[in-house]
Amino acid sequence: MNYRCLTVMLAMLPAILTTACGTKFVRDIEKQVGLAKSGVVDTTTNIENGLKNSCNEAPKVSADADEILSLVSSEDNTVFTVDGKEMGTSKQLKVCINSSGEHTVIAAPIGCDAKTEKLKPPYDSPHYEFRFMLAECKAENVTTAVVEEAKPLDKKAQNRRRTKSKKQ
Repeated sequence: MNYRCLTVMLAMLPAILTTACGTKFVRDIEKQVGLAKSGVVDTTTNIENGLKNSCNEAPKVSADADEILSLVSSEDNTVFTVDGKEMGTSKQLKVCINSSGEHTVIAAPIGCDAKTEKLKPPYDSPHYEFRFMLAECKAENVTTAVVEEAKPLDKKAQNRRRTKSKKQ
């Protein structure tokens, strides 16, 4: 099949789907068209995943929530709060948000300073990662190794060392 013809057909598809499926799916189609033009073929979209990415199993921020948002933290036991509502405690959490509104996400690991992220649509990447550095966590939560101070060898140990080196 001619790729130019395919590109033209894919470029027209968003206009048709805008009225039928809504803007969420149109963004996926536009992303696919852009990738196809650059020679990259990505086969996964929200259309193909269908109900697998639906909000049936994820906790909802509001009653009109319609899009999955994946939240990931570099620390265990992170409390995720979206728009003032505590969604759960985990290292990774999927929540369902309203795709047309702005959202404030707070990631607060136990023993570390909380980080706040303001998200605005369109959500091109529904995956947000929070990384916490050592300086952002309290000292009592940081594991440190205790190193003993080096002590000088006694006379017997020094003599044993000298005789071993002479034998070699």
